[in-house]
Amino acid sequence: MTQHKPLTTGQKAEICDIFVLGGGPGGSAVATLLAEAGLTVVIAEKEQHPRFHVGESLLPHSMPILKRLGVFDRVRGIGVEKPGAEFISEDGRVNTVFKFARALTPGPETAFQVRRQDFDAILFRRAGEAGAETMEETTAKVISCNDAGAVIETEGPAGKRLFQAGLLVDASGRSTLMAKARQEKAPDPRNTSAAIFGHFRNVPRHEGPRGGNIRIHLTDPGWMWQIPLQDGITSIGLVAPGAHMAGRKVGIEEFFRAHAARHPDIAGLLEQAEPVGQMHATGNFSYRAASAHGPGHIKVGDAYGFIDPVFSTGVHLALNSACEAAAAILETRGNIARRASRFAAYDRHIRRRIDYVSWFIYRIHDPAFREMMLHPKDIMGIERAVISLLAGDFRRDLRIQSRVWLFKALRHLVEFRQSRGMAASEAVHA
Repeated sequence: MTQHKPLTTGQKAEICDIFVLGGGPGGSAVATLLAEAGLTVVIAEKEQHPRFHVGESLLPHSMPILKRLGVFDRVRGIGVEKPGAEFISEDGRVNTVFKFARALTPGPETAFQVRRQDFDAILFRRAGEAGAETMEETTAKVISCNDAGAVIETEGPAGKRLFQAGLLVDASGRSTLMAKARQEKAPDPRNTSAAIFGHFRNVPRHEGPRGGNIRIHLTDPGWMWQIPLQDGITSIGLVAPGAHMAGRKVGIEEFFRAHAARHPDIAGLLEQAEPVGQMHATGNFSYRAASAHGPGHIKVGDAYGFIDPVFSTGVHLALNSACEAAAAILETRGNIARRASRFAAYDRHIRRRIDYVSWFIYRIHDPAFREMMLHPKDIMGIERAVISLLAGDFRRDLRIQSRVWLFKALRHLVEFRQSRGMAASEAVHA
């Protein structure tokens, strides 16, 4: 890649092809792929691995990417095998199991549940093995970023350093450094959720393979996740509308326990559960940047946008966008004039993917949608198409998409039937 003269005076800049902001899954993956391709890559992570994070449920269609990155066996070593996903009704009486092996399209049939601190550390170390220079406990300040390149000042254990990069990859996650700097980050008005979550011990789980499933407990309001991890640890989180969370008058653990107590299945699970470490809370986490690229930079994973954890899409979208960003960078290597159009194509591609998944996520509170997830019908393969989506098959495959369209149409029929039933019930009690 063409090297550019430093854009600042004074301190001498170190030259690199790519500077990656953030050492999460997206940043580490793109750093690995570009370093393996022969580019000089520097990646800076503000924290020290391992560090606590959620997003612990991986999707089957991420498995080929982990193999491509050379970390599949290591991830398997820290994971609990995940053969499917379960949706549980508000009263706990209905428990619907979706097995990935029944997906409409062929593909990986299992994934893993992992502690994110261990998973992220594996990916970050792999970037270093591939040849990237890795820095931890290091903050990065973007001095300038334009079509000529980017200048970044870092500060960490090695002191202050100045880098001149041919291109900046923003993988800064929820920090969204470039989106904030360019004032292009906007909350998603259709999903204003907040979350409370933590790890617990002594949470019962099923024996055998089913014990590795992620379980989605539908609650009123919101929903709760149950993710089995190694060493008898279970990750449990509550996701609910921001307005509901904002009304709490007590601490997050007490609020979490009170919400869980209203739902029989969750209450039973937590009866003997012991918290491991402190609980965490985050609010208004759904957002999107105006663009996934700009002069001198490209965004990967959560640095561009985040929807909701309900379908465990966060890590999967980050890994996919890392692969696609790496391809776009390598295809335009030495041809900066072509970069804008190629990066625009990258932007359209990941935007379409997020829009595709968003329809399902926006409807997690919808009674008709919940009815269809709890009582699936495999009419013309619709249930198996939904399983393909749950497994992370977000391709533009007509076999899946045509059945997703049918699913959407049927939801309107279920909604109409529910409204008629409600009207009839009100007439009886009038």
